[in-house]
Parts: sequence; structure tokens; C-alpha cells
Amino acid sequence: MDQSVLDDIINRLLEVRGRPGKQVQLSEAEIRQLCVSSRDIFLQQPNLLELQAPIKICA
Repeated sequence: MDQSVLDDIINRLLEVRGRPGKQVQLSEAEIRQLCVSSRDIFLQQPNLLELQAPIKICA
């Protein structure tokens, strides 16, 4: 996917941040491109994190 197209989609989504109920019109192709790009990014990330002990986990 062209980086400028992805940037345009993200910018349109960010423009309505903080305005509940405001909708963004995205085509099915744009949504698919966004999902594919997101999937590629997630697959590049490690499955496990190596952390130093001790560690506190709060929920």
C-alpha cells in the first residue's frame, strides 16, 4: 500500500477524535488496506517481551 494513502486514512480518522458520534466515510477497499497493513505490522512484532524482574502488573 502506498504510504500516502495510509497516512490519509489515518489523518481522516484522527480528525474526528474527541467528537463522539462523528463518522468517517471509508470505502471497503480502504478498510481492507488498513487491516492488511495493520496485520503486517503486528506480525513483525515479537510474540514475547523479555522483562527484568521484579515486575508489578496492575489491572
